Amino acid sequence: MNSRRGKPIFYTLLASSLIIVLYLYIKHINPSTDTETIMVCLAIFTAVAFFLEYHQNSLLNEAQFVIDLNNQFLNEGKLAEVEHDLEQFYYGVRQGKDIETLKGKLLKDYSPNKPEHQNLVNYLVHLEGVASLVNKGMLRLSSISDLMAYRYFLAVNNPAVQELELCEFSDYYQEIIELYPAWVKKLKRDEERKLKKKSKKEGRRRIKKNRKENATTSIPMYATRLDAALKKYEEDKK
Repeated sequence: MNSRRGKPIFYTLLASSLIIVLYLYIKHINPSTDTETIMVCLAIFTAVAFFLEYHQNSLLNEAQFVIDLNNQFLNEGKLAEVEHDLEQFYYGVRQGKDIETLKGKLLKDYSPNKPEHQNLVNYLVHLEGVASLVNKGMLRLSSISDLMAYRYFLAVNNPAVQELELCEFSDYYQEIIELYPAWVKKLKRDEERKLKKKSKKEGRRRIKKNRKENATTSIPMYATRLDAALKKYEEDKK
């Protein structure tokens, strides 16, 4: 039996058995207990049991979705190519290369008159779909952050991607934009937790410095972050 499918069945059988045991136990310790009281107890217990089963199923479905999503980025050649190019841009910035030169190359490689531009759009559409599920509470941010945060911020904090799509056509990427501050907050919080596990003096110093400079080492391309780019784009339009 597939263990992933077997667990919910096991929980159902276990819940049913416990309901029967509970019923017999109540009747044994107090035979005069009225039927209505017993039914209320059983109803509460049944509700809890089915909630646990539903929760288990939800977690399993969520885990499978995350695995499938990761496989899409790994196995879909065009998406992988976009991710590779965005990553090369990021590596270039980290190596101290001129960001405007890197940006110019990406703008040229993914200009709207080239087929590669549609690959970039498809990459962003994938992110938009994921962001929509998180924003609507159908998917937990914590469940996708480890696998998707890097891919998300590589794209949304990239100045070329911002210029080509996210700023110019922001109405089409509302879910990505809405999720941005929550994801930034989560990664900063996670980073601070890690820093606190270091020596207290060093951890506090780094946390204080990061907060003062609005900086972080856990978010790719944070120096050219999306929220700042959107703000500047709107100001330049006035």
